Amino acid sequence: MYVLFTLLAGACQSAMASLNGMLTDYIGMFGMSLIVHVIGGVLLILYMKLFVHEHLKITGMPWYLYSAGFFGIFLVASSSYCIGILGVSVMTCVSIIGQLIISAVIDHFGWFGVPRISFDKKRIPCFILMLAGLILLTLPE
Repeated sequence: MYVLFTLLAGACQSAMASLNGMLTDYIGMFGMSLIVHVIGGVLLILYMKLFVHEHLKITGMPWYLYSAGFFGIFLVASSSYCIGILGVSVMTCVSIIGQLIISAVIDHFGWFGVPRISFDKKRIPCFILMLAGLILLTLPE
C-alpha cells in the first residue's frame, strides 16, 4: 500500500510541477508559490476540521523543524521554474537523482532522527543507471 501511495505521490508531483509551471506564466514564480501554499493550507485546515478533528499545534517543536516550510517553498518554486526550461521528464529525473543522493547521505549519517543505514556499495549501480538515464534523456534527437 505504501508503494502505491508513493507512486501516486510521484505522479502528483509531476502533474503539480507542470500545472505550477503554467501558473507561473500568469502570475510569476512567487505569486504561483503563494497561491499554491495558500490553497493547500486552506484545504488542509478544512480537511482537519471536517474529518480529523485535530487541533493544530505549532509550538513546542525544535526551531529547525520549521525549515521544512522553506524546503517546500523552494521545491515548488524551483521545480516550476525549471520545468519551463528543462521539461517535465528532465526536471523530474534530475530531481530524483538529487533525492537519491541526499537520502543516501541522510541515511548514512542518521540525520534528522532517522535510523542510521550505512551506505552500501550495492547502491552505486543504481546511481550510475540513473545518471545514464539522465544522459540518454537529454541527448539531442
